Amino acid sequence: MLDPAHANHIQTIQTGIAIASILIFFGVNLLGLKMSSRTQNVLTIIKVLMLILLISPLFFATGNTSHAGLSVSSNSPALIEYLKAFGVGLVAVSFTYGGYQQTINFGEEVRNPQKTIPRSIFLGIIIIIVLYLLINYAYVKVIGFDELKNSKNIAAIMASKVFGINAERILSGLLFLSVLGYVNVLLLSNPRVMAAMSDDKILPPAFKNRNIKTEALTTSLSVFAGMCILIIFWAKKFDTILSFTIFLDCFGMVFSSASIFILRKKTKSLDNTGIYMMKLYPLLPLIFIAAYTFVGISIAVDYKNNNYAALIGLSVLSAFMIIYFIAKALGLRKETEK
Repeated sequence: MLDPAHANHIQTIQTGIAIASILIFFGVNLLGLKMSSRTQNVLTIIKVLMLILLISPLFFATGNTSHAGLSVSSNSPALIEYLKAFGVGLVAVSFTYGGYQQTINFGEEVRNPQKTIPRSIFLGIIIIIVLYLLINYAYVKVIGFDELKNSKNIAAIMASKVFGINAERILSGLLFLSVLGYVNVLLLSNPRVMAAMSDDKILPPAFKNRNIKTEALTTSLSVFAGMCILIIFWAKKFDTILSFTIFLDCFGMVFSSASIFILRKKTKSLDNTGIYMMKLYPLLPLIFIAAYTFVGISIAVDYKNNNYAALIGLSVLSAFMIIYFIAKALGLRKETEK
């Protein structure tokens, strides 16, 4: 077990690496959409190749399958404990499969968005589902279910079992690069949300400022990068940051998907005109809302392990809502005075 001084030293190094990563991708995104999208493509290719590498043992490794089944004992936890564990597991799953919703933020800058965006979303989700189902099957086949229950850094363990200890080190580096893809996509997408909010007069006009040469959203990008760095200083651990991020995502997902009920009501006159259709409506959005509500509740219940991520998330959300209503009230007052 590490002594406190050594543990703090390691924590400081990790925090420094995280901040440096944000600053690097901040610089990349300042160079414009083309540069940041190319960077994202490279990081995505690295991630896909890494997953294929981890899946490869299925084709030539016998693995450890003697304990691959679930064992039930008289001391099995109650149903509520299973639900808690399932909910906590869904936090990582939400992180794994999330990101598709970010593509709509580029609609204004994408050629033929009505075809390109849906195609990218569906194709991306299909690839992710196939790869991650295969990799989880590979984990159970090669490592064994019993060892999986009590192990961390499973991907590195997988690599070391099949390719040796050196492969574990190499894979750890590739895993780090794959996580950087998430950092880049946040810096790529969220400043555009801020710019859209500025267009709607929710945020000050400065958030629409673009660099003349690169067309990068300088103000929005700088503010968002600064917010990311502040979150790192607070959370410090990846699991805490993940819980905080997914908890806020749950709010965004639930309320944005729930808006369809309002939009359908307001545009009822457009029904059966071919403008938009949704099969199994309203069942599908209700399932979607229920799923993300369950994930959000699971994060809130697991507060002891995630450093009160839900409470902090609610506080941040409340603060920004207060700022929004104050800014809106001031804007209306100025318009009235004119």
